[in-house]
Amino acid sequence: MIKNVWRLASGRIAIAALSVILFLAVFGSLLSPYDPDDTVGPQLTGPSSQFLLGTDYIGRDVLSRVLAGAGLSVLGALLVAAIALLFGALPGVLSVYLGRVFEWVTLRVIDTLIALPFLVFAVAMTALLGNGVFQALFAVGFLLAPVFYRVSRSATLSVANSQFVEAAILSGASTWWVVRKHVWNKVAPPIAISLSTTIGLGLVVISSLTFLGIGVSPPRATWGGLLATDLEYIAEQPWAPVVPIVLILIAVLACNLFADAVRDTAGESGRQLLNAQAAKKADKKAARLERRNSKARASSDTANSAPASVAGASEPRRWTVSPLADSAADVAASAAHHPADQPQVVLDVRDLQIVNSVDKAELVDDMGFTLRRGQALGIVGESGSGKTLTIRAVLGILPKSLKETGGTVAILGRDTADFSKQDWVDIRGNTVSAVFQDPGSYLNPSIWLGRQVSEVLRVKKRLSRREAKAETLRLFEAVHLREPHLIYEQYVHELSGGMLQRVLIAAAIALGPDVLIADEATTALDVTVQSEILDLLQELQETQGLSLVLISHDLAVIAQLSDEVLVMRSGAVIEHGPARQVLHNPQHEYTQLLITEHERFGLDRFLNSDLGETSLV
Repeated sequence: MIKNVWRLASGRIAIAALSVILFLAVFGSLLSPYDPDDTVGPQLTGPSSQFLLGTDYIGRDVLSRVLAGAGLSVLGALLVAAIALLFGALPGVLSVYLGRVFEWVTLRVIDTLIALPFLVFAVAMTALLGNGVFQALFAVGFLLAPVFYRVSRSATLSVANSQFVEAAILSGASTWWVVRKHVWNKVAPPIAISLSTTIGLGLVVISSLTFLGIGVSPPRATWGGLLATDLEYIAEQPWAPVVPIVLILIAVLACNLFADAVRDTAGESGRQLLNAQAAKKADKKAARLERRNSKARASSDTANSAPASVAGASEPRRWTVSPLADSAADVAASAAHHPADQPQVVLDVRDLQIVNSVDKAELVDDMGFTLRRGQALGIVGESGSGKTLTIRAVLGILPKSLKETGGTVAILGRDTADFSKQDWVDIRGNTVSAVFQDPGSYLNPSIWLGRQVSEVLRVKKRLSRREAKAETLRLFEAVHLREPHLIYEQYVHELSGGMLQRVLIAAAIALGPDVLIADEATTALDVTVQSEILDLLQELQETQGLSLVLISHDLAVIAQLSDEVLVMRSGAVIEHGPARQVLHNPQHEYTQLLITEHERFGLDRFLNSDLGETSLV
């Protein structure tokens, strides 16, 4: 972040000014020519070679008091911002994840603090806790906490429902890991903006309180205290308040400039701004070099001399393609082995009912199926039939407005209704994993793809960073990604949809789950890539003994992999049986309609008609 801010002119000015102010705060007392509390000269003298800023009403050196007062004023503002950050930002982020009780309590506390008069409450708190500097700093910092709470909560809510956060939860990551790895880097820029402006505001508030004599007692030097004494003798020394006022203004303006620079460089718009600025600088540099080369060519007497190289041109980067080993066998060897005494029924859903708690609408009714080890179940149905809601209930990630009102979901014989939060963390990724459509939405755009897969291994298997990277590269080879070392260090926008889907599958099988759920995993892909992904899923099923749940609108996809087919419509199961029976001898009229329409508009009919016309000719 600092590196990006430095690339802007306003950012460099802000950093330079803040560095000077911070230097004065840390080393000001050492730089003071005199003891700031000692009388060293006559009273109320003007600037001179001996006293650069003159003396005050009892003969103390003003410059020494300005330098000594920087420490308490500036470092006090930093402490205020840190207290506000601790009591505001952290609860703001966690309020999204720690349940409704914590959310309600923190919101009510923040609303109360916002309603209180700021300075009046600060004065009352210092009177209650004692007229000390730390009591005053704590009171001010606590009152500024609502600023951070609102900002951090709003920023967290904007990413909490992102699909890449959901993917991390489904991989079995804990709340703290999700916040630290996926949420914090998204909420950091707005928090940094608030932190910068709060430091400036804290400096103003601390100066105001010390101006009133609250928190600090004479003769301790502060910038606010200097202003208070200077105003009493402003008729004799009209220049005296200028220096502390200028220092406060510079510090506050520098904080605001830094906040603006952070805002300008954050997010996608900031990346585009920096890229455009870098391109502009590169063009100017290239133009200067071109002019210099033109002059060199003009002054050269050799007619056939080689033209100067164009600035910015370079040899294309060459990547070494690592030979692919028998990756499927490697992953199969490293996958978790399932003993024979493990339960054969890995997923059992019976009489599942899902209701919208707002309007009491019944979305899924009497849904049920049994999935055995190594079996593939295909779920097909129109949009809104309840396919995805059923799977979300299995994974324990139903939206808050929806509730399971009946039935049971059992994973490896355990009823999920009895699962604690830690049970869900343990079972996701290890036992049940999922892959969804639009893989780019389920991958964090700001983190290397390889790191997103390796973090699953580091969290769940406790592997070291090096071991997790090696295992991730093996997984990439297993899902037939070429040049895994290159892909490890690439971002979402650098790969195609099919390659991103393979990365998501690698993350899903990283822990050797018993069940892999593929929810429209091939919908957004072209036909050739769809075929490759389906072949990959079939290969993984055979080599790792996965049980598959395939959800799709496409009967061809379901027919290719499924042992059993389940047809849903309007939240209910209308037909369920072996794939060959359902597809060749459908009993329900809706299933018959699906197959008829598929045959009517499918490619087979078109090819057969062409063959018939050719035979007639």
